[in-house]
Amino acid sequence: MRPVFKERVWGGRRLADLLGKPLPEGKPIGESWELADHPHGCSTVADGPLAGRTLRWVLENHGKEVLGAPALASGSGARFPILLKFLDASDRLSVQVHPDDDYAAAHHAGERGKTECSVILHAKPDAWVIDGLRDGVTRDAFAAAEKGAVEDLLTVRPVKAGDLVWTPAGHVHAAGPGIVFAEIQQNSDATYRVYDWDRPGLDGKPRRLHPADALETIRFAGEKPDSGGRGRTASETGLVIEHLVDCRAFSVSRIQLDGRPWAAETRGGYVALMVLAGAARLVSAGRTMPIRAGDTILVPADASEYVFEGAEELTVLAAAPPAKAPTQ
Repeated sequence: MRPVFKERVWGGRRLADLLGKPLPEGKPIGESWELADHPHGCSTVADGPLAGRTLRWVLENHGKEVLGAPALASGSGARFPILLKFLDASDRLSVQVHPDDDYAAAHHAGERGKTECSVILHAKPDAWVIDGLRDGVTRDAFAAAEKGAVEDLLTVRPVKAGDLVWTPAGHVHAAGPGIVFAEIQQNSDATYRVYDWDRPGLDGKPRRLHPADALETIRFAGEKPDSGGRGRTASETGLVIEHLVDCRAFSVSRIQLDGRPWAAETRGGYVALMVLAGAARLVSAGRTMPIRAGDTILVPADASEYVFEGAEELTVLAAAPPAKAPTQ
């Protein structure tokens, strides 16, 4: 897929340096929307018989073939259920929260909630993320905090390359500077900023905050929902699969190969592949294509199978409908 690049005040140039992205000159690019079917950005097919077509066009004309069984219920042309990105946090992202499906439907026509997960590709030695509120923080305490004092209510934890960051809807979060990561999320652009570090936006003016929506959206009580991942499996052939997430919206596995071919079934649904490291050949539906770090590939449901060949070392994220990401 050919991505859509998003200029962000916290962005940089490392998606070109680390993943070979052809970024527009002179702009701080924070997000590369790799697989996107959203009014705010739509990726296009990079090669093959549908080269140049948008993902929106593909789904409107071949929705059932791409999505599989879910399309039978929702109809051909349904919006793609997830959005895949690479992000470059050269500066701090805003402290933010995303709504769940019910709140998004009630307040944003046509928008979904936004549960997401991220895998860290690169992190400077002292990198950190904000991962929720501190224990015992109440709605009243959060509402009463002055903007700068919000920092005292947040849980900060260190991160390194390879870490998973699981962010269900309603969970306050942010990424600190010096991190590049892959993100898989519900197909939504609904974000409520809580605090933006008192910095100006790209236009030189403060970016809008959303305190009222944030207060209605933040999960103040109860445990953070589990990601649903089943853990790590390894074989004597050098295959390692880490089943990272299985939630209501999607499932995700990280696959590591050491050179031997490996095949997987689509299991009646789409599979979206993000190549994090290495290079190989991908064989599916009678076609063979070279893939490398930074590539994102959509394997349609009707392909039934995909095979990795010729990889010396390869790390891939596989995102699929719930319960369909590879586990072995």
